[in-house]
Amino acid sequence: MELCTPDPAQAETFYAALLGWTVRAERLGGTTYRMCSIDGRDVAGISDAAALHGDRPRGWLTYFAVDDIAASARQAVALGGELVAPPRYLPAAGTGAAVIDPFGAAFGLYQGESRVGVQAVNSVGALCWNELDTGEPAEAVAYYRTLFGYTTQQRDDSPTARPYTVLMLADVPVAGVLELDNAWPNPIPSTWVTYFAVASLDDALARVTALGGKPTVGPVDTPHGRLHLVKDPGGHTLCLIQLDTGLRPDHDSCDPAVNR
Repeated sequence: MELCTPDPAQAETFYAALLGWTVRAERLGGTTYRMCSIDGRDVAGISDAAALHGDRPRGWLTYFAVDDIAASARQAVALGGELVAPPRYLPAAGTGAAVIDPFGAAFGLYQGESRVGVQAVNSVGALCWNELDTGEPAEAVAYYRTLFGYTTQQRDDSPTARPYTVLMLADVPVAGVLELDNAWPNPIPSTWVTYFAVASLDDALARVTALGGKPTVGPVDTPHGRLHLVKDPGGHTLCLIQLDTGLRPDHDSCDPAVNR
């Protein structure tokens, strides 16, 4: 997981206070990259949008691990996506690229080297879910199933009354696809949403406001816990959830074949 933002210092201050991250600066690709961790385990990265990525989409970017990034990038485009940041090798890390899917949602491809991805999930302050919100769920599911070889599972415990599809890899839930209601004059654009776990949603929302962010949509009670969409001070959307049950199987580290 990576936040690509034009103000990484502001983001560092916000997320360290909100989620309890320890942030360390590393030199990567000729610029400063911020690695974020909890108890010594990496949970996210923060990059300088202008210095490192050029045209890479701003905001929280969901990365999918691949074995051959050049081939995956070509397939992503052949299926109707747009390659907005071609594969770029970063020494001592790996090769990353960014794609806009046919429905307007940005995501990343990552072929790891020494760094394979997040090292903690489902703990307070860490990633616990990735979700594609889209008005074209059937077409989006077909795109990602073809690109990454996922199987699918239909769920009836959506945070809304609309259909919900879980993307699976080797029987492991990888991400969700939520159908948006596009019965409006201006359809809502598709987007990948990153979920982070918090100990207390009410306390976290108070911190969001105090730190210059903004609660936007919610709270919503789900079978997995209570959640709320928020924007950070840079205007980037994320979801906070107070978990009742894990959205992924609990692991000490995230399977690099699933996502980053």
